[in-house]
Amino acid sequence: MIRIGITQRVVFIERIQERRDMLDQRWQNVAKILSFELIPIPNTLDSPENFADSLNLDGIIFSGGNNVGIKGEQLIEGKNIVDNDVAYERDNTEKALLKWCINREKPLLGVCRGMQFINVYLGGDLASVSKEEHVAKEHTIRITKAAWQKYYETETTVNSYHNWGLTLDSMAQSLKAVALYNENEVEAFEHLNQKIYGIMWHPERYNQIQKGDVQLLRKIFN
Repeated sequence: MIRIGITQRVVFIERIQERRDMLDQRWQNVAKILSFELIPIPNTLDSPENFADSLNLDGIIFSGGNNVGIKGEQLIEGKNIVDNDVAYERDNTEKALLKWCINREKPLLGVCRGMQFINVYLGGDLASVSKEEHVAKEHTIRITKAAWQKYYETETTVNSYHNWGLTLDSMAQSLKAVALYNENEVEAFEHLNQKIYGIMWHPERYNQIQKGDVQLLRKIFN
């Protein structure tokens, strides 16, 4: 069985001063349909790379949730979980795992915040997007790469739950857009040389995972 590690959002429970790693339960529904073994990755590991090696993971998913707290490889000073929804322990975990994927030639998929993280880490920037169009909304995107059109045709409708995104101008140079919204907002990308992918929508946030997402995830991780 294919073993996929998945990162988790950090949630702070102020009343008891507790930081929790949390993952949407619906990700396990996705894993069941795909016949993957999905393994949540803690954000407090001394070595996420050794953790991934010890479990012989076949790939990684960076899940949604939290804001990105890095610029390139550097943490942005002065951010915190209460005021900014930034958890440095998560940023450090995903930095290590991105390097692990490249060094081990393992596939990596970033979902929403995960896609944003990959872009910023690789030298891109984030752009503020319209809440009216992107927060708890569905919209139609255009698929610009023929290989992805096998999964989604030339257009598909996806969900959207983000305040931040990326544009063609703010995308890292090592990435190529494969799906667009409003001709300039990047909804999906591929790395030019590595097995690294990003999508801004959430495959897990449907009553049943969409056919195109099933095909894409199988392609990425098989």
